[in-house]
Amino acid sequence: MNPHTHFLFPFVLGLLFTKLGFFSWELALLAGIIGAFVDMDHYIEHILHSKKNRFSLKSTWNNSMKYHTFRQRSFIHDTNGAIILGFLFIILSFFWWQIALSFALGYYSHLLLDKIHLRKKQFLGRKNLHLYIHISYEEFLLDVLLVIFLGSYLLI
Repeated sequence: MNPHTHFLFPFVLGLLFTKLGFFSWELALLAGIIGAFVDMDHYIEHILHSKKNRFSLKSTWNNSMKYHTFRQRSFIHDTNGAIILGFLFIILSFFWWQIALSFALGYYSHLLLDKIHLRKKQFLGRKNLHLYIHISYEEFLLDVLLVIFLGSYLLI
């Protein structure tokens, strides 16, 4: 999945929680940011394993999208990471349950989107400004639906 989808999905879910009265739009925005921020482990893994261009965001992006020269994900994308972070979210919920819910929404929605692998046939696959971009038809449709929901939420 692309970062914008990892942001939009938990943000829209957070807005639904806002409508239900669980928390504010700021916490919905935090859930979206956390959903996209989970992929920062790609950058950390790139720094640890890359032989050249270690601190290059462009190199990290292209390795994640096209080259896959090494495993780009840390333990937080695995089952053990999900369990460990789940316990941390539970502990956090004793102090700030709304923030814990926001973090959990962003994190677990990210894992869900990564597990369903919407990378069948490409809708868009190109190289712009030396960055490889790949979007499947399914991800494009999901993004359109999320933006439509977001627009209807803002109009109501």
